[in-house]
Amino acid sequence: MKNNIKDILVQDPFVEFYAKPHKYYDLKRKCYVARSVSDVIKTSDFVSNNMKLAAERGTKIHGAVQIWCETGDKALALAYAKDYAHWVEHLINYRMWETWKPLVNELRMIDRKRDIAGSCDVVLQHKETGMLCLADYKTQEKYSKKNHSLQMGGYVSLLYQNYPSITLFSCRVIYITPDGIKTQEYNPNECMYDYEQARKLYFKKST
Repeated sequence: MKNNIKDILVQDPFVEFYAKPHKYYDLKRKCYVARSVSDVIKTSDFVSNNMKLAAERGTKIHGAVQIWCETGDKALALAYAKDYAHWVEHLINYRMWETWKPLVNELRMIDRKRDIAGSCDVVLQHKETGMLCLADYKTQEKYSKKNHSLQMGGYVSLLYQNYPSITLFSCRVIYITPDGIKTQEYNPNECMYDYEQARKLYFKKST
């Protein structure tokens, strides 16, 4: 699996994402996907100006990191990041890359049975063992540890449905701050269990 895993984890050509109106489109069924992982797990519709700013910051940093992961061009990534270049540089220089490499970025997936879509930021592969880690980037002005097991579980669920031959070793949240990088590890099976319970509750409330 270590040698052919990249051939398995290929982007589904039938899944598209539109930033506006922030929805996924399924080309197979020729319709928008009804809900995202975020919709299933969210607890509030409240959006503040600070949250909007954080979302814009996250989009810019995610884009810069994706450029670096796919091209290896640090200068291009930092130029794209603009005001957040020093944030991105922390990640590029982080020791994690000594043992892990990015395998696939922004992997868009659909649970067509339940009409749920989502995108994982990156799937990492250990350079020596070939083990896989599903990772998500979080940008914060100041590091604050939070529980992201539901979100990670949603991505694990989508990954296992769309790529059943894949096995994850771990899940990892990578916090990107102006002061440096922090990481938080999760057990994939525990995350998926938590998400499945949240998903049951979501559909129960929807009926």
